Amino acid sequence: MSTHADNTHPTKDNTTTMINSPILTIQNKSTSDKNSYHLITLPNHLKVLLVSDPQAERYSASLSVKVGSFQDPKNQQGLAHFLEHMLFLGTEKFPEPGNYQSYINTHGGSHNAYTSTDTTNYYFDITPSAYEGALDRFSQFFISPLFSDELAQREKNAVDAEYKAKLKDENRRNNQALKTLTNPDHPYSHFTVGSLETLKDRPGSPLRKQLLTLYKNNYYAENMALVLVANLPYSQLAALAKDYFSGISNHHTPHNDHLPELINSNKTKLQFVRSLIDNNTLNLYYQIDAQGNNYKTQPSRYLSYILGNENKGSLYASLKSEGLISGLSAGISTDYGNHAFFQLKIRLTNDGLTQIETVARRTFATISLLKSSPVNPLYLQEGLKLSQLMFNHQNYVDPQNLARTLSAKMLNVPTEDILSSFRLETAASDQQVQTLLQQLNPDKLLIQLVTDKTFPESWTKKTPTWQIEPWYNSEYSNNNISQSLANIINLSVKNTHVSLPEKNPFIPESLAIVTEQDTEPKIIFEKKGITYWNKSDPSFAKPTAMNFLAIRFDHAADTAKRTLLNRLWTRLFNDSISELTYAPYIAGLGYSFYPHSNGVTLRTSGYSDKQNNYEIWLIDQLFLFRPTLERFNLAKKQLETDLNNQKSRQAYNNANSALNILITKNCFTTEQLKEALDSLTLQDLQAFTKQARDKFDIVGYSTGNTTKEQSIQLAQSIFLRFKDRLISRKPLEIETKPLTPQGRHHYQFPSTSDDCAVLYALIDTSSQTKNKAITEKAYFSILRTLISSPFYQELRTDQQLGYIVGVQDLSIRNTPILGLLVQSPNNDTSTIINAMEDFLTKQRERLPNISTSEFDNAKKALLQQLGREAKNLSDNAIEEWHQIAKPTSPDFQTKEDWIHHVEKIQREDFLEFIKRKLQSKDTAKIIIHNQTFPTTLTEQQSWKETTPTSNNL
Repeated sequence: MSTHADNTHPTKDNTTTMINSPILTIQNKSTSDKNSYHLITLPNHLKVLLVSDPQAERYSASLSVKVGSFQDPKNQQGLAHFLEHMLFLGTEKFPEPGNYQSYINTHGGSHNAYTSTDTTNYYFDITPSAYEGALDRFSQFFISPLFSDELAQREKNAVDAEYKAKLKDENRRNNQALKTLTNPDHPYSHFTVGSLETLKDRPGSPLRKQLLTLYKNNYYAENMALVLVANLPYSQLAALAKDYFSGISNHHTPHNDHLPELINSNKTKLQFVRSLIDNNTLNLYYQIDAQGNNYKTQPSRYLSYILGNENKGSLYASLKSEGLISGLSAGISTDYGNHAFFQLKIRLTNDGLTQIETVARRTFATISLLKSSPVNPLYLQEGLKLSQLMFNHQNYVDPQNLARTLSAKMLNVPTEDILSSFRLETAASDQQVQTLLQQLNPDKLLIQLVTDKTFPESWTKKTPTWQIEPWYNSEYSNNNISQSLANIINLSVKNTHVSLPEKNPFIPESLAIVTEQDTEPKIIFEKKGITYWNKSDPSFAKPTAMNFLAIRFDHAADTAKRTLLNRLWTRLFNDSISELTYAPYIAGLGYSFYPHSNGVTLRTSGYSDKQNNYEIWLIDQLFLFRPTLERFNLAKKQLETDLNNQKSRQAYNNANSALNILITKNCFTTEQLKEALDSLTLQDLQAFTKQARDKFDIVGYSTGNTTKEQSIQLAQSIFLRFKDRLISRKPLEIETKPLTPQGRHHYQFPSTSDDCAVLYALIDTSSQTKNKAITEKAYFSILRTLISSPFYQELRTDQQLGYIVGVQDLSIRNTPILGLLVQSPNNDTSTIINAMEDFLTKQRERLPNISTSEFDNAKKALLQQLGREAKNLSDNAIEEWHQIAKPTSPDFQTKEDWIHHVEKIQREDFLEFIKRKLQSKDTAKIIIHNQTFPTTLTEQQSWKETTPTSNNL
């Protein structure tokens, strides 16, 4: 920890001066924000925001640079992103490529970076004792990076792998296709990720030279913003900033910030894109003026609120009630120079696709209605009140997210508004809203239709011709619109299907904080078939609460058929009340209703004022709900689509899902679910829900800004509704399948990805008592910390096996699991598995020789993670609910048990443990992959079981 002296003294204007650098206190923070914010400008003109966070348990820093893909040279697209990668690969002071990553990982931290259109953001968090060492390494990125030519030639493979990992990502494919409609002179139209093709040496301009030029032109102090977040006085943070970041040079380079229009034609353009998955989406993009400078009033919220509204009578409700759409959203993009997009995204059902003209006509009629109607002050005032209410009662933001968000914001927002810019200051004026509304102009409209089915050729002026987008291989067709579509856009008028929203009755009226304070949950209501818990907890000083209610019945998910019926019930109910729950959602009252192996759970959260009444209303709606045949068939089709599309997710995500499914009892494969789904009928669902509603038990929990008396009243209301249906029952316990010690299994999961993904899981098979499981899971956590950096360095940086490379702690229930993960576009399964096993062999030799300090740092990092205090109500509530809802007796001292067991771990015990585990004496291995590889069953055992169900209450 830094021991810098406090070299400050007061000045006449109540600021403080540190060496000639004024320290400005930032005002207008949220009333719930306990941090203090001060800003200094270093002599090199670097702006630094110092955040003293009294709750910070890990310290953080983030530095943003005002440079992104828009600054890429035309012939080296993706260079800004590649530059971001290169800064992690050695500096003059710390030349080893993995030094920074290793330091962060072994001291319990995390790090990352991102490149957007106009910002590159670097950030980390770490244990307090290692903060100064991390700042030292981090700051050198911006002072003396090496840009090794050898590493540049190697690292461009990692960028290429990152690009190829998302070749089949629908969002990437559709967005890159859309760019072909935009102005080719605008950098928005370019490819941004980078590939081996775009990052190669050019004649007279080698890659390293291009990197140095981009770095020199943009990485200077005045073009940056730094945020430090720690539980330290601002004077000490200021000294750290000065010591480590004053060395950043400041050679201001003139920038030409003027960009042309996004859309350079007055003709509406239409694009068809063939989807790789079962998907129908209609996207409308209107070019509007950039909105970044309107942060105090945000007039675009008026448009988003009305066009994205889901209340009864809205565009969404109108189209959904006829089975034409499954979703609709409205909002603005980030600014792209002087312009932005206002976007409407409409997810069409298959019926909606066949009746797309009805959808389009009603959508453009609603836009016409909005443009021709007077600006309603009700929506503006509601928006202002809710924005300020939510800002003043916001949840705690952890140091890393806070630093990352603020440093990016500082590049574009004046210092005095850096905090208040997160909420509306005043309502937008009528003129601001009308100006924006008039920019919903058909002359600046792009229409994109994405589907794997038939396109409406009546919308095009000529027969569509198809092209292949070169970066993501999207098949697309760009067209001028037909007269019939032009008429729909320009002549659709107000109709009886759509109306503007009414006043929101769910905005909270009472924000009083209760005075009762409990230390842990207690049963406050118990009768046959119902147990209700409460914990009055105003400790976060927010008028918010959470309610949980598990309705548990027999045979909820013991077969594939019942698993699907439970999913359909929850999906259909959520669908049926989406319009009625939109106003509460906007007013800060959320809910979720989801299935699990013991039944269903209803959860509400948000402002406590009207929450209990809201929960009772939701319960009544659930027991009154009866789906129609039409809605059942639609939900069944949507579930079938979801199951079919599962294999299109990122391969590494499917690998992790497959592992959990493989080792959990009573789970079903995607194929088993699809087979069972085919024969399901509405009568099956009616019989299932009747049985579920007839006999069940209830476990409930209320916590937060609620009193014991209020929770008793809620429990009593629930009991009186169901007392004749309540039974005592023993819930099912989710169990892990028994695995054979030294067993080696492989499982190939379905995937559409061309990448090869391998998850190599080491699973502890020894019998697990609770205490033993805690200790051994702790051993696995320490092991993960010790091998993460070497694994990343060896397999990603040195061997370039893939972009997605990491070690994961995948422990579940009482089963410790360590997972090695690689996803590669260029290497096969055998190569990756061999590299993983070679790595494990090396670790068996390396780990017995780790120093005491290495072990102590890893143990300390785990203890720091375990010892973190809850910062928001949900941090405690969800963990407490898991204890309350589990089949065995709740244990609210789990954290203390973990800490107690970890504190007792000695280096010698750990070394004996890993020797045993890595030699497989009681460790099973499951190797999960999406591509085949040569093997014999004498060497490996093929695993034929798998697939998905939600098992969590």
